[in-house]
Amino acid sequence: MRNIFILSSLASVITLGSIFTGCEEVKPPIDMTESLYETGVGTPEAPDTKVVLIEDFTGAACPNCPDAHIAIEDAYAAYPGQVVAIAEYNYFADPLYIEQNMITNEALLLNDYLGPAIGWPASIIDRTDFTDNNYLPELPANVVPYVGDQTAITPPCNISITNTFDEATRQLDVEIRIDYTSTVTDANNLSISLIESGIIAAQVDDNVGGEVEDYEHNHVLRKMLTNFSGTSLPEENIAGRWYIFNYSYTIPANWNADNMAVVAFVHNIAPEDKVVLQAAEAHVTE
Repeated sequence: MRNIFILSSLASVITLGSIFTGCEEVKPPIDMTESLYETGVGTPEAPDTKVVLIEDFTGAACPNCPDAHIAIEDAYAAYPGQVVAIAEYNYFADPLYIEQNMITNEALLLNDYLGPAIGWPASIIDRTDFTDNNYLPELPANVVPYVGDQTAITPPCNISITNTFDEATRQLDVEIRIDYTSTVTDANNLSISLIESGIIAAQVDDNVGGEVEDYEHNHVLRKMLTNFSGTSLPEENIAGRWYIFNYSYTIPANWNADNMAVVAFVHNIAPEDKVVLQAAEAHVTE
């Protein structure tokens, strides 16, 4: 059976000024956007290989942040096809230069929602607390080993992404399909991020003793197609439950669509459990 639902609710308005006025936990705002989705229950699929999400709190003015960039590329090399990264530029001293500002409002909000970080770089791996200290960000040295731990997990859902991009209008249409392969009783959300790689801009790098003018910034968060804390997967998420979500976004002319990708991930949403169950990535123009 196929059912179609609309999620609609009231919004809360958060100003940038309020982001820096305290360390209280940021509660997910109610999402005012309407998310049209289809859902149903069928025969459960076999689970896909686990794809690990790395969320990198970073910044162009952060002299230590290239260490995390290197660690993330090492994770990609060590576990091909099982790593997806999002570079969330939210360093307090950014932008290094106004014309290269890569900070997004969502990245600022995620810092408080998942941290707040007490230092940069801060790599969050599957939103998992590996040391049971109620602090998710990890140092660069921990990225590869903790990613390795996560790759052995059997995910309870599969995610597929289908992108359609119109070069003339620059409209991107995204279809996300989620298939639960086993029953999940925790409340889940779907988050969708639009990222860009190959951005050449300045970066302060202690490894070379100063500013690098032509540094390559990769996996940069440009826009979230959902609310920063995701959109609800509200049905009874038993084995065989499936969802299809559709989103559209017009990519700005100064973003290189050929270097862009959509990242989707399903995650828990309890205050003390935001663990990512599965992630996926698909290029915009392929």
